[in-house]
Amino acid sequence: MIKKENILESARKVLTEQGINKLSLRKIAAETGCAAPSIYYYFKNKQEIVAGLWEEVAPDLEQQMVSAGDKGQVYRAFWQARPDDFRLFITNADYFPLVHETEAYQTLKSMLGGQIHQLNGELIETIYLTL
Repeated sequence: MIKKENILESARKVLTEQGINKLSLRKIAAETGCAAPSIYYYFKNKQEIVAGLWEEVAPDLEQQMVSAGDKGQVYRAFWQARPDDFRLFITNADYFPLVHETEAYQTLKSMLGGQIHQLNGELIETIYLTL
């Protein structure tokens, strides 16, 4: 039987190998080894799959920031080490609204205050200029 974790793992693999623009339920299903409708048991759409991936990434970032003296530097370093995730979760117009509404993102915002917008702007320049 297909598991939620298998779907998320397959989605991550498709994202890594083919990029954001190639992510589709059909490709995720093929990678998982199931029929596309099987995915609907766990996820309504591709956006929910990405939200599931965010829920896997966010706790690691939050944990690193909790104990950090310079939270902004930790935030920068985390995303610079994971540029594909930054593009997916923070700058992608299809997925960022879902990420923004999560408790995890709101926690990050509260840790960084108004600095989060400045940091994201800096990261956009850094990450997108190094393509």
